[in-house]
Amino acid sequence: MPELDDLGLFPLGLVLLPGERAPLHLFEPRYRALVADCVLDDRPFVILQARGEGAPAIGCTARFTGLGRRFADGRMNVSVVGERVVRLLGETSGRLYFTAWVEGVDDDSDVGSDERITEVHDLFQRLVNEIAPTAPPPPIRDDIPLSYAVAGMIEMPVEPKQDLLECRDEDLRLGMVCAILSAALDGADRERIAAARARTNGKVALP
Repeated sequence: MPELDDLGLFPLGLVLLPGERAPLHLFEPRYRALVADCVLDDRPFVILQARGEGAPAIGCTARFTGLGRRFADGRMNVSVVGERVVRLLGETSGRLYFTAWVEGVDDDSDVGSDERITEVHDLFQRLVNEIAPTAPPPPIRDDIPLSYAVAGMIEMPVEPKQDLLECRDEDLRLGMVCAILSAALDGADRERIAAARARTNGKVALP
């Protein structure tokens, strides 16, 4: 039987992936209490995508990694890092913030094909070259699945990230990441073309 944890829940308008780092702004007293409890007990909490009809059953545990700024009224800016995918099994009570029993979720297949791995690396490098050609590429973590490691360094809407979080096949996730990277490259190409046209008043510059 899988081990269960009783963890605090933090519904947000974002999705956190394993290995991804994110800043949070905390202002509600219940979430400031969540910070205090997690830091004191050295425990993670669960970030869930907040939706109008509620939250999905799949989220990602997060751990506080630093305090950026504490305001006079109690608000604070903190940084967190995603750890593992979990499934909510049932709500618990007794604390100021939401809590639930959760269990870790394993992949059905945690190995991607060589073709997909190569494609993800190539597309990611192309995107880095397009956006910041003079900067060294950010390091890709090798202690988490490649799909999560790369996706966690890309700005994207929450729904594709939630799909990645809920997918239990690494090769399928890599395919999803390839599609996301390709779309980002297409967008970068369109922006570059638009900028070039703007410099020439919309006319094509002949050599």
